[in-house]
Amino acid sequence: MSTIPLVLSLIAAVCGIPRQQPELAGETAIHSVTDISHEFTFYFDGRFARNYVLPLGGADARNWASLHACELENVNLLVLQSGASPCPYPPRDRAVVRAFLEAGGGALVLGDHALFRGEAEYRLNELARHFGADFARPGAVAPLTADAELGSGAVETWGGRTLELSDPSAWRILVRDREGRCVAARRAVGEGRLLVASRALFGRQPDASDPINAALWQPLLAELASGKRVDPKRPPRGTMPENLTEEVGLRIQCSDYLQPSAEAIVDLYGRCRPRLEEMLGVPPHRGMLETLILLPTGGGGFSSGASIGLGVWWGGFPEEPYGMVELLGHEGTHSWVLPFAEPMWNEGLATYVGILLGREMGFAEQADAALAGWLARARELDPDMDRYDLAGSAEVPHAVRMAKPMWIWSQLAEERPDVLRRYFRAKRERIDPEERSEYTADDCVAVLSIAMGRDLFPWFRSLGTGVDLARTNVELR
Repeated sequence: MSTIPLVLSLIAAVCGIPRQQPELAGETAIHSVTDISHEFTFYFDGRFARNYVLPLGGADARNWASLHACELENVNLLVLQSGASPCPYPPRDRAVVRAFLEAGGGALVLGDHALFRGEAEYRLNELARHFGADFARPGAVAPLTADAELGSGAVETWGGRTLELSDPSAWRILVRDREGRCVAARRAVGEGRLLVASRALFGRQPDASDPINAALWQPLLAELASGKRVDPKRPPRGTMPENLTEEVGLRIQCSDYLQPSAEAIVDLYGRCRPRLEEMLGVPPHRGMLETLILLPTGGGGFSSGASIGLGVWWGGFPEEPYGMVELLGHEGTHSWVLPFAEPMWNEGLATYVGILLGREMGFAEQADAALAGWLARARELDPDMDRYDLAGSAEVPHAVRMAKPMWIWSQLAEERPDVLRRYFRAKRERIDPEERSEYTADDCVAVLSIAMGRDLFPWFRSLGTGVDLARTNVELR
C-alpha cells in the first residue's frame, strides 16, 4: 500500500491543516474546531485532533478568535479547553456555545481548576457553570474507572481534578475517581450533547505520541458530532483573531480577550525593533516579520517567518518586562535568519540574541543571569564545550544544544564585539536563495569565518563539531 496518503495525513495533522474527508457510510463526517483563543498550547494546535479526531476520518481547524467570532456553520464538534487563563467567557460567548448545542452540535469541554495569578475565579467555570458543571479544586484520586457504557475499564490519567454537578440527574457520569467523584460527564443540551472532562484524561505530548484513552474517547466524540450534519465536501474553517490593526510596521492580530494587553506589547515591540535591527545589521528578508499574533499563554511563542506569535503573559509581563523583551528577540531572530534557518543553533542563537536585546534595553542583570544559567546547566554535561557535535546526527542534550552556541558566540564577541552584525550581513550577501536550496553547517561556519576575518573551521573541530571547508562552496575571502 502506498505510504503517500499516510504521510500527507500526518503532515496535515502536525501543521494543523484541515483535511477534507468523505462522509462515512451511514454516519456524519466529523468537522471539529478546537478553541485556542482562551489558552494557546501547541498540543491543541493540531495535536489533539491528530490523536482523537483525524483517526475517525474527521477534519479539524482552529479558532484563534473570540468564541462569538468563531465560524461554526459547517462544524459539528467544538473543543473548548483552558487552564490558568484570565480570558473570560462572557455572556455573548456562552450564548454562541448554547446555540451551537441546541442546534445539534456536540461540545467537549476540557479543564482542571487553575487560577491565574491569584484570580478568584477559574475562568472556564464561567462557561461550564452555565450548563450545570464546575471544575472543582479536589484532585482526582487514582485509579479512575469508566462507566459500564464505556466498558468499565481502567482509565489512564496524568493527574487532574474533579467535577461538581449542580443537578447530577441531568448528567451521565462517565468516569469516576477512587472516591466515586465525577471526573467526566455527559448531558443533552437541546438537540446536542455536552461532554465535560478533566484535561488529564487526554494526551499532552507536543509530538502527539500519547493518545491515552483513545479507544474510550473516539466513539464518544463521534457520538457528540452525530447530532448535526455537515457538508463533507467543505472542510471546517479556522478563524483568526478578529482584531487587525497596522502599527509599528506590523499587522497586529488579537482577539477581544487580549485587547487590554495589545497596547503594552506593541509599545515594547516598537522600542525593541530598532535595537534588534541595529544588533543584526540588516532588516528582515523580504516578506518576513510582517504580522504579530498575540497568544493567550504565558508559555512562549512561535515564528513562521512572515508571522511571529507572542504569549502575552510570558515571564510575568507586563509587571516583569524582561522575559517579553527576550521573547521578542528570540522569535524575531527566527524570522531574521530566514529564508535559511540556522543549521547548528537555530534555537540557541535566537535565545542568545534575545538575551543581548535584554541587555540593550536596560535589563543587564536579568540578561546576565539568564546567560549564566544556560551556561551552568550546559557545563554540567560538557565542561569544556567539546563533547557534543552541533553539526552531527547524534542527539545533543537540550541544555548543550542551547548553551554551547551562546558560549561560541560569546567567545567570538570578545574578539569582535560586532560579530552578530557582521555575520548576518555576510549571510545576506553570500547566501542567495535564488542560487541554493540549502544552508549547511559547513556553509554556516564559512560565513562566520568571513564575519570574523579568519578561518574558524579548525576551532570548530577542536570543539567537537564536525565541519569541513571542503564541503562548502562559500569562499572565505
